[in-house]
Amino acid sequence: MGKDNIGRDVLTFLAGNLLDPTPMNYRFGYLYLTRSSKVICEETDTYIENGMRMKQETIVEIMGKHASASDDPEERIAARDEAVELFLNTAGELAREAKRQADGVGRDIAEESQVIREGAQGEDLTGAIRRIIDRAEEAERELSNASNRIDRLQRDLDEARNKALVDELTGIPNRRATRATIQDLEIRKVRYCLGLIDIDHFKAINDTYGHPVGDRALKLVAEALSESLSPWPVARWGGEEFLVIAEVADANKLAERVAEAKETLAERNLKLRETDEPMGPITFSAGVAVNSETSDETLRRADNALYEAKKAGRNTVLIAPESGRVADAA
Repeated sequence: MGKDNIGRDVLTFLAGNLLDPTPMNYRFGYLYLTRSSKVICEETDTYIENGMRMKQETIVEIMGKHASASDDPEERIAARDEAVELFLNTAGELAREAKRQADGVGRDIAEESQVIREGAQGEDLTGAIRRIIDRAEEAERELSNASNRIDRLQRDLDEARNKALVDELTGIPNRRATRATIQDLEIRKVRYCLGLIDIDHFKAINDTYGHPVGDRALKLVAEALSESLSPWPVARWGGEEFLVIAEVADANKLAERVAEAKETLAERNLKLRETDEPMGPITFSAGVAVNSETSDETLRRADNALYEAKKAGRNTVLIAPESGRVADAA
């Protein structure tokens, strides 16, 4: 299957299963038709072999299994990138099809016009005029349909682009969005501080209560940090790590706010939704660093401070020095 045809092939596959061309469905169709996902191929082949049509709820379930089977934390971002590319390819194909239709209309009208110019009379003249009108009306309908499809693709493309910057689980910005924010600060030569936050003993939460509870814990921490550290943006950096960006030149200011957020979170009385059993407090450790020569260096220093906070017993915030020993914030 050639790359030039993959967009059309995916669109045809979706249409054959009466599926809307949403970003997720495009991704599903792409992975299936290119045989790029063992999970998707096995599940989909079973449906097709049994003569069943793919339904939207089936796609959601299969894509969930695909994401769970992937060890790549950037899988969803890559998925959306490919969805965007497919949208662009398909929109381009629609535009080319519209041009072909317009060229065909032009030829048809030119032929009928030639009949009129050659002196058609009576029924021949009336017929030529009628055919020109009919062809023009048909072309208008075809172009309107193509325009509507392109508008729909554009809306889906905008949605895919927006989703590419948001963590699906927590609803806060993801690593890619954060990288873009940091890059913008550096272009504008704005001083900033980074706070790298890691939930303490998160693996124990998953092991003890299960991954659904772990997911709820991640959402809870994301909400708590976003509220406590506003207006500074908080992003999910990956796994149980979060990153806050503060447009301040003093690392102590950010460290103090992060320490306050840590205490506020630890004071919450958390219970299991299923049994009303107390869970105990959720705590986190954090490393804070003021920006240095590069963002990678700043992140490295914040990560080192976080590592030292974990070594110091967790549930603490440490400031990475621009030189010298790590400082204790809380």
